[in-house]
Amino acid sequence: MLKQPTPEKAIDIIWLSVVLSFCWPLPSDSSKTRVLVYKTLQISSIVSACSVLLALTYAIYLHSDNILIVSQCICIFMGISQQVIQGTICVINHDSLQRVVEEMLNCVKEAQQYEKQIYCKLVAKCSIFFGSSIVCIYLTSTVFSVGPAFTSASFPCDAEYPFAVNDTPLHVIIYVQQSIVCYQCAAHLCLSMFGALLFWFTAARFECLAIEITQITNTSMLIVCIKKQLYLRSTLRCRSKHVWSYFMWHYLTHGYSTNCENAICNSIFHCTRRNLYICMASRLLERYEYTCLTKYI
Repeated sequence: MLKQPTPEKAIDIIWLSVVLSFCWPLPSDSSKTRVLVYKTLQISSIVSACSVLLALTYAIYLHSDNILIVSQCICIFMGISQQVIQGTICVINHDSLQRVVEEMLNCVKEAQQYEKQIYCKLVAKCSIFFGSSIVCIYLTSTVFSVGPAFTSASFPCDAEYPFAVNDTPLHVIIYVQQSIVCYQCAAHLCLSMFGALLFWFTAARFECLAIEITQITNTSMLIVCIKKQLYLRSTLRCRSKHVWSYFMWHYLTHGYSTNCENAICNSIFHCTRRNLYICMASRLLERYEYTCLTKYI
């Protein structure tokens, strides 16, 4: 991705980073068996995270006099709560997100050469930042998961259970479960990059449309471009609504990083939109001048 950033590679890497969250929608032509397995995994991940939340709540109750343990449990509780909330939202709104993702994949697949150049240019601007963020997130999760092997802690989380966990099989099961939840939380952190990818793609389509407008030679082409512009605006409103609903909890709990990503997306969108309006205004002015001149010829 760093040497030859392409939209296909960027999409594959983002998909790989969020695959454990089970929030990337399945293709619309998936078989019923695949959909059933996918839904089962989604619900299982939510139930597993909820069980860890209950254990953390019990730990807070038992160690209410220890501010250090309580603080650690609250921080972990917030991260896992994000997983539960975002996972639930994605289960409910799977179909709408599926349409958005398939539209993006189809546009990238059918893109012309100048459109691919624009996509590659935008991907190159953020590839290092997002790639480094993904690596740091998963390295942190790995350290958090294997930490008990080098410390006196029994599990990755300071969770307590109302039953004995000294039995080896049960201890291993709980350890593996908490480690999986840890990596799933990392995947849910990467969902912010998934949302940023959708906004970047929309900004790229506006920039492609601006280039199309500069190549207008007749009124029919202008009408087609205006229709595309209106469609993109309506799509952007719908996409913003869905992306906000999917990632609102991440925005609340991780405001700094998300605000940075959102600022980048907004700056690109406003820049391309401004260029688009300038191009459209100039083309409309040219058509008006041409019409006025023809009256005197």
